[in-house]
Amino acid sequence: MAGNKLGILLTTSPENEDRHTVVRLCEAALESGREVQIFMMCDGVYNSYTEPLIGLIPKGVQISECHHNAGERKIPEEHEKAVGVNSASQYIFSGIISDVDRLITFC
Repeated sequence: MAGNKLGILLTTSPENEDRHTVVRLCEAALESGREVQIFMMCDGVYNSYTEPLIGLIPKGVQISECHHNAGERKIPEEHEKAVGVNSASQYIFSGIISDVDRLITFC
């Protein structure tokens, strides 16, 4: 099916309502058979500490976060590994952009 891959860029911190919207959007996309990839950067990397978002990983959502931004915010690599978030670069994000059919940004 064309349009089967959804990409999401999340740059806002967990207390922003964007996190809730991203979780619901991912759940709806998964229910309709779409692949979903999330890339978190800026304060969005703090979302790796939130269960609703991390709970999407076992459901099939691939979540990556900017290694540079995580380091700036003192998020240890051990935490990323423990919760299943991929440490990635902007180069990896550019690959996600080229791979997905649609990209939605939450900034």
